[in-house]
Amino acid sequence: DAVRTVPVIPLFMALAAMIPDEWSAETRFFFISIILGLIGWPTLARRIRTHLLTERAQEYVLAAKLCNASAGHIIRRHLLPSFTSYIIVDLVISFPYMVLSETALSFIGLGLKDPVNSLGVLLQNVTKVDVLLNYQWYFIPAGFFMALVLAFVFVGDGLRDAADPYSVGK
Repeated sequence: DAVRTVPVIPLFMALAAMIPDEWSAETRFFFISIILGLIGWPTLARRIRTHLLTERAQEYVLAAKLCNASAGHIIRRHLLPSFTSYIIVDLVISFPYMVLSETALSFIGLGLKDPVNSLGVLLQNVTKVDVLLNYQWYFIPAGFFMALVLAFVFVGDGLRDAADPYSVGK
């Protein structure tokens, strides 16, 4: 909970600003990916914990305990199958936020730098006046970015509806 109380954008910016300029593009991308993963995992962990605490109180888990099933058996046989699809859906839904964060860091100059092709670097080039007037095809990355984010949001929403049969009536 302590990590989730810190504002994410300034934390991304502060950690990305610590990346030395002499690092290669691959190393910078790897470090940015680690930053995004380390900041993004508490939300997933909290959702999984909440789901497991809810599932732990279900009758089938209590029945397995009454049948003297081991804790490992209950986890493997009953709890893990009930939230594996939930984890996959949550990861698919969180992917657009990771892409958006990397794009934002590269756009403001704290992520990947100019010789590397990144959505943030390409969108940064679009903000120049001569590009706006003479090279309208530079707007293609903006359209691709919107299509990518919307595609993952829709896929994640569809997976969530497919994985949770009780969400149909909501």
